[in-house]
Amino acid sequence: MRAANRTMNSEAGDVRRRLAAFLAAHTTLTLATVGSDGAPAAAAVFYAHDDALNLYFLSEERTRHGQNLLANGRVAGTIQADGQDWRAIRGVQLTGRAAPVTGSELAHAVAVYGRKYAFVAALLAGAGGPGVLAGPLAQARFWVLRPEWFRLIDNTVRFGFKEEWTPDPP
Repeated sequence: MRAANRTMNSEAGDVRRRLAAFLAAHTTLTLATVGSDGAPAAAAVFYAHDDALNLYFLSEERTRHGQNLLANGRVAGTIQADGQDWRAIRGVQLTGRAAPVTGSELAHAVAVYGRKYAFVAALLAGAGGPGVLAGPLAQARFWVLRPEWFRLIDNTVRFGFKEEWTPDPP
């Protein structure tokens, strides 16, 4: 039983590492939300991830997806490159919960996002203080998507190849 658990943990660690590498290599999450009226919506957002594979993104509360997130934080999403040949498709599907970043987590979100997007780091370092956006992003705020399930799809392994990973609860 212990050997089987080590193998399962090792395999889960390998999937997690592949997910982290995939997230690092891409920038755009298609975020699916549902409004309080039950109407679905999808929006593309630029994300950055941390070591726990939480995804941080910027968006305005007044957007349709921002309003939806405030009403219902349950989300789904996909990440993939455009224009892939079917035999080379690689992508991620995920579900989780998203919420505005608050309190001490803001400094973490700023650091994570700033490492991936240097131009945003410069905006965040402005006169408004840490985490205060300026210019065209002044109305945006940081959100965090805490994934509850991932599916990594990689047709370069074989057509239809999928691996799933579920993070440990916080």
